[in-house]
Amino acid sequence: MKNATAKKLPTLPVDSERILEYRSICQKSRQYEEIWSWYVLRRISIYITAVLSRTRITPNGISWFGLLFFILTGWLMATGDPMLLLAAVVTYNLGYLCDCVDGELARLTKVTSNLGVFLDTLIRAISIPMLVGFALGLYRMAGWGLAGVTVLYLAALIATLALLVPLAYNYIHLKSDENDPVSDMRTSSAKMEWIAFFTGMPGFFALLPITVVLELLSGFPATGPFIIGFLTVTALKTLLRLYLTTSKLS
Repeated sequence: MKNATAKKLPTLPVDSERILEYRSICQKSRQYEEIWSWYVLRRISIYITAVLSRTRITPNGISWFGLLFFILTGWLMATGDPMLLLAAVVTYNLGYLCDCVDGELARLTKVTSNLGVFLDTLIRAISIPMLVGFALGLYRMAGWGLAGVTVLYLAALIATLALLVPLAYNYIHLKSDENDPVSDMRTSSAKMEWIAFFTGMPGFFALLPITVVLELLSGFPATGPFIIGFLTVTALKTLLRLYLTTSKLS
């Protein structure tokens, strides 16, 4: 199906006519996708979507799995254990992949619901306890017990969800795909898009395996400073988002 490639969709050389047709129905063009999802996840997600479309699995079911993978990612990061940090890279990407598949499956099967919007909101906001998990991982590296870290992470998770559940419910009828000013900056140029990638979650989990392996091979404590650097950049991005958003609204 030539019109699929004409739209610059994330294709693969092995795509069949049916897969290309599914891409044209389910996937967005380049300007609406982040670097990691475009070059990696969307290339394979459509194959999973095609298989699931022939089963009784719903888009909301995939969303639940994505939410669980992201929750697990935060806990794995909180352990501070090098091997579990590598496992966190896997669970993060599985969660991100689920986030790609649930929308594709909903568009392909024409199944949408308020519950899907609700779950999508929770998934986007689960980065809050995930970031807490990053911070707890630093404490773990400094000698905290694993049980104490787990309790703190679960407490942060419950507190966050206690706020987000009613927020997500009220947000159902207000959902919009409009970006905030910082997100708009991401698409302003190729340079800004790569900066956004390396300072965001996808870039962090792309570089984390390299950092962990270097630490294991050299003995130099690189993972802790890497996490500190990411949290610092995230804090600065948050302040920038707050400033630009309030300036735009004033």
